[in-house]
Amino acid sequence: MHLIDVTNNYSNLVHSQLNTTDANYVKVYSLGNTSVIYTESKNAIGIALENHDRRVREDEIEFAIKRLIKNYDSSYTLTVDKSRHVIEIHVDK
Repeated sequence: MHLIDVTNNYSNLVHSQLNTTDANYVKVYSLGNTSVIYTESKNAIGIALENHDRRVREDEIEFAIKRLIKNYDSSYTLTVDKSRHVIEIHVDK
């Protein structure tokens, strides 16, 4: 698995996140068919995984956590929608 930075393809999303939330850093990655949106503010880190075609797999969640939250040993909150097409990971700093 590889995270591919596709932030330039989502300039409207990045601009919207920076202007309407307290986020000061936004990156968008592709993990195959799954999109990964990483946002960071001074108080928290948020990661959203989204796949319109199928359910987000457990190994994709673990991979995103390992690659994007490597400096944080703290716990995280995982929010899963009923269809499992959208997963949100929240880490307090």
